[in-house]
Amino acid sequence: MTRHTPHHEVELYREGDSYVVIVELPGAAAEDVDVDWIDGHLSVAAEVTRGERRRVVSRRLSVPKEIDPSGIAARFDDDVLEVTLPIVGERRSEGVSIEVQSG
Repeated sequence: MTRHTPHHEVELYREGDSYVVIVELPGAAAEDVDVDWIDGHLSVAAEVTRGERRRVVSRRLSVPKEIDPSGIAARFDDDVLEVTLPIVGERRSEGVSIEVQSG
C-alpha cells in the first residue's frame, strides 16, 4: 500500500496507468467499508464510530478515463482506504461537456 497522507477526506491522483483514490475513514473497521464500481463511478460507504457517535460516510466519484472494473483493488489499513483503478482507455464514452456562461 502506498504511504500517502491525503490533505482532504477524499483524494484522487494518477499513478502510472492507474488512478488511486484515498479515503480517510477514522473510526471505521474494514468489515464496515463497502466499495462498488457502478456505471463508471466509484462508490464508497462506511459506518464510522467515534466515541459514542456512529455515522455513515458515503462518497461517489467519477474519473475521466475508462477503467477496467475487473482490475480494481481496494485495501484498508490504519483508517485509510486505498482503491486502485486501472486505466484501459483514453476517454469515457458517456457524458458531455457543458459550457459555463457568465452573467
